[in-house]
Amino acid sequence: MDGFNFRYLLEMLMPTIGLCIVIGKRKNGLIKAICCIAVSQIFNYAMILAAKNVGYAETEIITGMAGYAFIIGWFIVSWLFVVASIYLWTEVTLYEAVYIFAVSYSIEHIFYCIRTLVEYVSNGKILADQPVIYMACLIGSFLLAYYWFAKGTVKNGRFYVETVTATSATIGILLIVWLLSLVSGIFGFTYLHCIYAILSCIFILSNQRAQLIRENERAEFKVKEQIWKDTQARYEISKDAMAIVNQHYHDMKHQISALASMEDDEKRRGILSEMENDIAVYDAVVRTGNEYLDTVLTEKKLICHSKHIQMSCIADGSQLSFMDEIDLYTLMGNALDNAIEANEKIADTARRWISVQIQDKKGIVLVEIINPYEGDIKMNGDVPETSKEDKISHGFGSGSIKAITEKYKGQMIIKTDNNKYLLRLIFTENGN
Repeated sequence: MDGFNFRYLLEMLMPTIGLCIVIGKRKNGLIKAICCIAVSQIFNYAMILAAKNVGYAETEIITGMAGYAFIIGWFIVSWLFVVASIYLWTEVTLYEAVYIFAVSYSIEHIFYCIRTLVEYVSNGKILADQPVIYMACLIGSFLLAYYWFAKGTVKNGRFYVETVTATSATIGILLIVWLLSLVSGIFGFTYLHCIYAILSCIFILSNQRAQLIRENERAEFKVKEQIWKDTQARYEISKDAMAIVNQHYHDMKHQISALASMEDDEKRRGILSEMENDIAVYDAVVRTGNEYLDTVLTEKKLICHSKHIQMSCIADGSQLSFMDEIDLYTLMGNALDNAIEANEKIADTARRWISVQIQDKKGIVLVEIINPYEGDIKMNGDVPETSKEDKISHGFGSGSIKAITEKYKGQMIIKTDNNKYLLRLIFTENGN
């Protein structure tokens, strides 16, 4: 019993660390969690002393209702310390901490049962706490928790736990696995239970893993669906605004022609000067031969004008005629929004610029957007991580660009060199 406290804690912590290592962390959370674990050890030693006083430590046998209540209470309080450690270390709710603990417990129990079965099959020649077997199971529990469960289910630093599903899973793990393991020990069919427990835990974990992945996909789909709806609405607004811009552009050209024949030179010069200032913004009108591309480029160029960003554009819009209008608007809109955002972080407005090039090179359509940036860019795979705090609703810009590019059998390449950010999209001529 003296070894119970440390060994059991270690067995619980290995899968717990594997699950929590990819979750967002609280400030000074690790220190708080370590302190919590230290307090749990003080509690465990106090329980050992209490057990010795009633004779349990000498016999290693727990008998009677009082004895079973003693050991169950010991387990529960130890679990609460682990839950508290998870909560203090990671950016999760208390409910999510309980869920993570339940998953950790099921993983721990799988390897506990494996060690027990090894001892049984070897007729006691290989003990459950034999160092090599014990360490292999500890490492195995961490690897299973981290590589198989956590890495496939954590999204943006958290588990997307659906309330009803997670609650039922937690209850199922604790009741089916834990209570039946106690019952099996009482009635002497521990080894038979181990087989059942391993299968049950694997089933529960597989089910939870699949549901978490579905929750991630559902959450991502909802955000993308909303982005698509917003983009479609913005496109319609931008198209109407473009029509107004074009109308004003032509009206003002006629007005300037009329003013040229005015006899009052001073009045004419004043009106012309005022109109030239007003019409300067209309220099942002871009004509590429593709009205959908014209819409998004003109919209973004007007935004650049207001933010003191020089935007140059050499584009043959006809090369992107194979794209759906909303896909084209979303693709270029997200790419230019990212470039504008990077420029806004540069205090010196003289250093703000964006270069857009769309051209055909030997049957390959090449789209390149280049802009300066300051600071560091962290990559998540082949796309940059968002720097915004709301990583759930943000961070889909680059992902959306990649998805649309791949939809048309294209390739997205991102390069950063000398504080210049290059986004290169490569398509075959017809996007097939």
